[in-house]
Amino acid sequence: MGVRRRLHLVTILVALAAGGFVFLSQGGASTDGPETDGPAGAPKVRVVFGKSLKGRPLVAVRIGDPTSSRKALVVGVIHGDETAGAPVIRELRRRYAAIRPPIHDMLIPFPAKRKHEMAAYSKRHYGVRQWRLKRVRLIVEHLSVTSSVAAVYNTFAPDHPDGEFGELPNTCAHYVIGSSGAIFRLVPTTIRCRHVVGLNHVAVGIEHVGYAESDVLRNPRQLRASLRLTRWLRCRYNLKPSGVIGHNESLSSPFYRELDPRFRGQTHGDWRPPYMRRYRRMLRSLGACPTPG
Repeated sequence: MGVRRRLHLVTILVALAAGGFVFLSQGGASTDGPETDGPAGAPKVRVVFGKSLKGRPLVAVRIGDPTSSRKALVVGVIHGDETAGAPVIRELRRRYAAIRPPIHDMLIPFPAKRKHEMAAYSKRHYGVRQWRLKRVRLIVEHLSVTSSVAAVYNTFAPDHPDGEFGELPNTCAHYVIGSSGAIFRLVPTTIRCRHVVGLNHVAVGIEHVGYAESDVLRNPRQLRASLRLTRWLRCRYNLKPSGVIGHNESLSSPFYRELDPRFRGQTHGDWRPPYMRRYRRMLRSLGACPTPG
């Protein structure tokens, strides 16, 4: 298969993957368009995008709920000598790897006890016992109000009741960016962290070493690292720039949910709307998320 044919295939597959699960199949004659036998009653969409070496139609099939936040691209080999799936995967990996910034692991302890506490916290505050972060809807920017990455780590690593509300588990965020521009991962994004009241069940948190928004915005290395990390995460989770908010904007989020009256209405003063509007403009200036084509 030629390069142009492969890239055309990539484009079709990725465009379809945005709506659900995509499978490649080799079928008989069919017309493009929706059907009604998808899972859970969801419509199935079939697109004929070419022919096999034996002249049979190659069909891409989209199934599943098009509103789902989790997408999957399933690529197979129809015959042993039709290996178009390999360049599809290589191209996707290359383009997303190109925007991923260097990230260093500095993981805080998160054993079973802390996960159990996070599940209990989620039950009290969101109504569902869960420690896993299954659906990322937001990226929340924070200021650490510390002078170093080590201070952030030392704040989050011990699992004791937090100083503000006295609840377990202790607070944490998923990433911290130092004043040098170095990015450290503190917690995998598959685990919920307590970093923003009312949104911990749907949000990834990024701490920035500093005391004020201007500390970050006037530090080119830290700002560049922040924008690169945020862009990579929002592309990874299929979020628009509007899905990137400051901690101070938490109460206005449509995903805000807080069942505990003591916590309801609580927020912090970091990353206020004027600064976040400027930040989102810079984020948009980096361009759209990469897609093969």
